[in-house]
Amino acid sequence: MAFQIRRDAPLPRELGRVIQEQLVGALAELSAHGDTLRKGVYSARKRGKRLRATIRLMRAALGEERYAEANALIRDAGRALGDARDAEVRVETLDGLLAELPAVPESLQALRARLVAARDTPETPPEHAAAEARRLYAQALDLASSWSGDTLTLDALISGFERALRDGRREGRAAVMSGDPERLHEWRKQVKHHTHHLRLFRLAWPELMAPRQEEAEALGTALGDHHDLHTLRAQLTEDERALLDPLIHARAARLEAKARQLGARLFADPKGAARQVRAWWTGWPEPKRPKDGEQA
Repeated sequence: MAFQIRRDAPLPRELGRVIQEQLVGALAELSAHGDTLRKGVYSARKRGKRLRATIRLMRAALGEERYAEANALIRDAGRALGDARDAEVRVETLDGLLAELPAVPESLQALRARLVAARDTPETPPEHAAAEARRLYAQALDLASSWSGDTLTLDALISGFERALRDGRREGRAAVMSGDPERLHEWRKQVKHHTHHLRLFRLAWPELMAPRQEEAEALGTALGDHHDLHTLRAQLTEDERALLDPLIHARAARLEAKARQLGARLFADPKGAARQVRAWWTGWPEPKRPKDGEQA
């Protein structure tokens, strides 16, 4: 089913379903082999991000201890899968920069060959990384199966929705002011959480939630592209930086400007946004109708 909660079903059951679907899906994808496993690693990492956003939404209901335990398991599973994806992204990012050059110098052709070799011969074989991630996801599945749904109320979820927005606004302001790539990357994590929260609550009012989700996705993409540039630059020699820095800095500046504009809108009013989603989700109460024999 889609990554969203339905309005016509109890919230605890819906959230349990969402978490189980993501974990079971990740375990299946990480049990594949060859090229299918490569694709599975990418998909399982995306599932991990959805899972972390979901339990972040449930944080008040879970309590800090249970939240921290589940978050650590899913975070570490993502890290186990990270190297392979990072190596692939470095090649893609370099290709995007080289496309802006009228001709590619031999030194940059050699750089690309080096990055491709690193991608194709990872230090940790994909099978080993997948096995470690499967172990952690299986633990997370056991943990989630033990949770009681008694505290998973709409109030608790809306509190998590607003808290994530507040954290995103604070982190975004600090990141934009500093211009530090690592701070911008941390902000992206908050943006991704909010994006997934919007997906979960999409059925509150799809026609109005969709534009906000698109804005959040655009912001996440801009910050992700910015981080990819920073990650690529860390792999360059001084001579390679001399050739690519003008392109890297120009593109990074454009991405920062876009992120600043989108972030100012998206995180402008955490309390108001949370109140709005709550109102859309609950709707108006049913009218009181007269009982048989009573006058209206």
